Amino acid sequence: MTDPLNPRFPHDETITIGEHELSADEVIELLAPRLTERRMQRIDEVIAKRTCEIACVFDGPYDMGNVSAVLRTCEGLGIQPVHLIETQEKFKEANRVTQGAEKWLDIRRWKDPKECVADLKRRGYRICATHLEASRPIAEIDFSEPTALVMGNEQDGVSQEVLEASDLRCIIPMAGFTQSYNISVAAALTLYHVRRWRIDRLGREGELSEREQKLLRAHFFLRGIDRGRDYLAELLARAT
Repeated sequence: MTDPLNPRFPHDETITIGEHELSADEVIELLAPRLTERRMQRIDEVIAKRTCEIACVFDGPYDMGNVSAVLRTCEGLGIQPVHLIETQEKFKEANRVTQGAEKWLDIRRWKDPKECVADLKRRGYRICATHLEASRPIAEIDFSEPTALVMGNEQDGVSQEVLEASDLRCIIPMAGFTQSYNISVAAALTLYHVRRWRIDRLGREGELSEREQKLLRAHFFLRGIDRGRDYLAELLARAT
């Protein structure tokens, strides 16, 4: 019997395409002819450095430009899971773009902060909220445990519901008169620090098993082809 996947890995063992349940091997075999060798090599290089042991949580974002910046940071650092708690009724439109970063991330959207936190804890994450008060400097924290890092919104910070449910709080010390960094900058500094901490202390950059890498490879093949799911559905329909 196959061991269960890491609960923090965001995909199931099979991939659903219409009425079909496919294995990662089947998806890869069917889509490989549509990708160049260079493209497949690049996908493999990226997957080899991916982690699901760090999750980024954006609590109540208001400025979509900041969301775009945080997504680009996560993708660039190899952090695969992102959770957006969308409690705002109105949003500020983005002047910046993600440059396609969201396509390569696994993003879950929530309306209820408590449900998001409960799901993260079920998956084995420790909840670390960035907060100005009653917080430890980030450099003093051990990040060897799987950690979900929560960034608050631009106006109110992390919501009270999430603060109460968090396991710890961290802060980036300020050397100047300014009280805090812009949220996208704070997220970049925090995520980089935690990612670098794990690489330096644990001695590994990629944190996916071989099976998880293969599953993510299949999903990236789907995402790397224009209308990949539609193409695969049409291919399967012709074969039946």
